[in-house]
Amino acid sequence: MSLYLRAMISVACSGFPVPTSRYFQEFSAVEISDTELGIPGAGTRRRWLREAAPGFVFSMLAPKQIAGAGFALGEESQRSIEEVASFAKQMKSRAVVFAADEGWGPTRENRKLLRAFVEYLQGKVKSPVLDLPGWPQKDVEAAVKKLAVTLAFDPLGESPAELGAFAYLRLSGPSGYRSRYDPTALDRVVAFADACEAKDVFVVFRNIDRFENSRYVQKHLALL
Repeated sequence: MSLYLRAMISVACSGFPVPTSRYFQEFSAVEISDTELGIPGAGTRRRWLREAAPGFVFSMLAPKQIAGAGFALGEESQRSIEEVASFAKQMKSRAVVFAADEGWGPTRENRKLLRAFVEYLQGKVKSPVLDLPGWPQKDVEAAVKKLAVTLAFDPLGESPAELGAFAYLRLSGPSGYRSRYDPTALDRVVAFADACEAKDVFVVFRNIDRFENSRYVQKHLALL
């Protein structure tokens, strides 16, 4: 007889939709979005680590100019990778998310660029995550085959063919940032996370109602 072991589930917002002093009381995880535009200073880092409860889980977005350059490796992108990797280490971040716009698609050249980029990340960034909304999951999987990288996905849409030990769920709204999830959709997210076979599941909402949506999912998963 097999014994069911529930995954470790972290529910978060992308960015801080409320003051950090309140956020750290409401949640046990966050996807830091400040790092898309620049690496926060030492004072901010110390304050976040001081305010967060023991066991709080951080993840963070990589600087957006990396994906903006089509993941092409150059002096600037390599420097940005080093900076976010260093900050992630200081924050003991669970993951660093490299997110592209939906318009960056799976062309032959982009597949080559992506493969070379992820190869470069190996050993430099702990737990890199790719979020490529303009790519079918099978195309991302084929491009980064056998490389150590997690593929972010929306559990209400297309999921990877296989999940590893770490699953990263990113929900951007049913039709964009300003759109809202209804309770039925949120219940599906709860059911997916609860039944997920990955050992470690990170669920992050990115839409305008991310605070309320994250609280709903967290409550129905009986977290905190």
